Amino acid sequence: MNLNESIGKRISKLRKEHHMTQEQLAERLDISIKHCSCVERGIAALSLERMLDVCDLFDVSMDYLVRGKSDTLTDIPPSVQELFDTNDKDEKKLLTEYLLFYKKLRK
Repeated sequence: MNLNESIGKRISKLRKEHHMTQEQLAERLDISIKHCSCVERGIAALSLERMLDVCDLFDVSMDYLVRGKSDTLTDIPPSVQELFDTNDKDEKKLLTEYLLFYKKLRK
């Protein structure tokens, strides 16, 4: 199985898990239904920009989409990861404190 086929299968799986039709996915990605179908079958590829849109839409990492790797770090929603990618040490410290507080509440 080549890379396009692997990516296409993962996109198809994600689409179905989210109860979307190819038509709905194509509309969200601003591509044709035919192109969407070709991508899912591995005949065509999405642009990098559209692949990022898929990641955002289904809340998965690019690493999952391209390589199929999913570990606990890639299960973190991109919006949360962005908060930790900041260079502001005070903001990172505050986020860490929030998470530790949340952990205490869960116990």
